[in-house]
Amino acid sequence: MKTESLEARPSPVTIKNLIKLPHYIISGAKYHTAGRIHTPKPLYGTLHVVGRCDSKCIMCSSWRKHADERELTLAEIRQIFENPLFSSVEKFSLSGGEPTLRDDLVQIAEIILDACPRVKEVLLQTNGLEPDRVIKRVKEVLTLAQSNKLEKFAVSVSLDGYGDVHEKIRRVPHAFERVTETIRKLQELQRINHFYLCSTCVVQPLNLDSLVQLSNFGREIGLPVIFSPVCTSDYLVNDAGSKEAVRLPDAQLKVLKALIEGQLKSRLMPSNLPFWREYFKIVGGKGRRNLPCYLSHYCANVESNGMLWMCAADNSLVYGSALDIPPDKLWYSDTAKEIRRKAGRDFCPRCAIYCDLAFAFKLEFFYYARFLLREKAGQLMGKR
Repeated sequence: MKTESLEARPSPVTIKNLIKLPHYIISGAKYHTAGRIHTPKPLYGTLHVVGRCDSKCIMCSSWRKHADERELTLAEIRQIFENPLFSSVEKFSLSGGEPTLRDDLVQIAEIILDACPRVKEVLLQTNGLEPDRVIKRVKEVLTLAQSNKLEKFAVSVSLDGYGDVHEKIRRVPHAFERVTETIRKLQELQRINHFYLCSTCVVQPLNLDSLVQLSNFGREIGLPVIFSPVCTSDYLVNDAGSKEAVRLPDAQLKVLKALIEGQLKSRLMPSNLPFWREYFKIVGGKGRRNLPCYLSHYCANVESNGMLWMCAADNSLVYGSALDIPPDKLWYSDTAKEIRRKAGRDFCPRCAIYCDLAFAFKLEFFYYARFLLREKAGQLMGKR
């Protein structure tokens, strides 16, 4: 496994990538025939390990919605992921809620790695609010990742603002101090055991004025910060008052666009900039989404209660219970086909959700190649 830092981000144009060009072309062709000629197996798997959360974020209702929900047992997790549907999964995300709340997180990860032999990369997402607990879980999963010789183990820590801004959004006392302690301890662990560490920030009205300060903080401590816009779908936020509180009005969207194209532009991850370019067109009503998305045909999301679903854009994009019906039967069912058609018709054209675009660009590199060519041309003509 390797470690990466903000200052050492790889260029998208490398000898390695050029050598893999035929692979990218074939993969891109398969991407555009998926759902038309064939329905591929998922390459990306996600398990919401737990619905519970010890954060009370203003932009997420998970901590309230799933507080008393029954969670999958280890036997049920094994039953789901030993299904042939997951035999091709290459990347896996352990998410929540807050996944480190489960004492058996490493056993869950072990089951998944045993059941999904092609997994090369594991991502653990955490709010980082309990330093000792998070470090304990990361050490356990990291040891497992090393013994399985994964190509990459990554930890993503939520950080939605600098100082008390983060506390106001998370609504947890001393949230910023607690998270930064977690980050410091993770970086100490990172020096001994190489893994990728980054931070994610959900952009919303409360933190708009502190994004540059947060970016500067990340730069100072060598922590990549990935910015994504707030999502107000019913899946994530289930009351009108909360939606209105976190929605970015037109005036703030203009401020955000100026930041993205100005002070923050050089600090965005390579796959982040094309997203933001298209995001402002979508929310401004000047275009539809053309960015590639892996969710409909290449990602299998499993909720903490066993539901297999497609995307967080809407509550209706659920295939069914993977406990009641085998996951592969759900994936290839007429219901799943109709859900994908519905998503493509009703949600995808105006979707402004930031997902794992780096993964999507590996599947469909044509969009990214065109973007890079336009950027280079713009630079040569003095427009970028």
